[in-house]
Amino acid sequence: MKIKNSKGFTLIELLIVVAIIAILAAIAIPQFSAYRIRGFNAAATADTRNARTAEEAFFSDWQVYASSVGAANPAAAGSAPGQGAGMRSGFGTTIAVNTISASAPSAAATFSTGVSQGVAVGINTSANGGTYTIIAKNDSGDRCFGADSDTTSIYWVNGAIAAIIPLAGTTPLATTALTDFTPGISGAAGICNGNPAGVGQTTFVSL
Repeated sequence: MKIKNSKGFTLIELLIVVAIIAILAAIAIPQFSAYRIRGFNAAATADTRNARTAEEAFFSDWQVYASSVGAANPAAAGSAPGQGAGMRSGFGTTIAVNTISASAPSAAATFSTGVSQGVAVGINTSANGGTYTIIAKNDSGDRCFGADSDTTSIYWVNGAIAAIIPLAGTTPLATTALTDFTPGISGAAGICNGNPAGVGQTTFVSL
C-alpha cells in the first residue's frame, strides 16, 4: 500500500505570514484611531457652526443673542452673569435664553441646535446680549473649538482625549473686541480642560 505525502505550510511560511499581518496591523490601527479622532473633532466643529447659525437666527427674531443655561446640562450646573453652562449629547437640544441680560426677551424664548453625541457646547453672551462666544469639544476628540460673533473664523486648541470641558465659567466672555479667541488665550489655563501645558497647540488659532 502506497502512502501519499500530505503537504502543508512550513513553519517559515507561517512565520512570514504572521509577520506580514503584524506589520499591517501596526500601520492600520494607529491610522484608524487617528481617523476616529478626526471624526470626533469634525462633529464638534459642525456643532460649533450649527450653534452659530442658531444664534444668528435667534438674533434676527429677538435682536439679542442667547446663552446656554445650566438646566440643559446637569453635569455642568450653574452659570455666572453672561455665562452659559452648556448643552450635551442630544440632537435638537433646546436652550432657554439667559435672562441676565437686561435686553433679553422672556425666558420662554428658546432656540434649538443639534448637539452630537459626546459633544459639549457652551455659549456666553455679553452683558447686553449683543455679542457671544461659543466653545465646543467632543469628549473623545483632542481639540476644543471656539467661535466669536465678531468674526467668521473658527478657532481651535489642543485638548486631552476623554477630557470633558467644564463649560461653566470657562468659555471666554463675549466682548466687542475683534475676537475673544486671541492667540494669547491659553487652552492650558482652563479654557480647554485637560490640555497639558506645552503639549500640542496650547493657544487658540484659526482653522
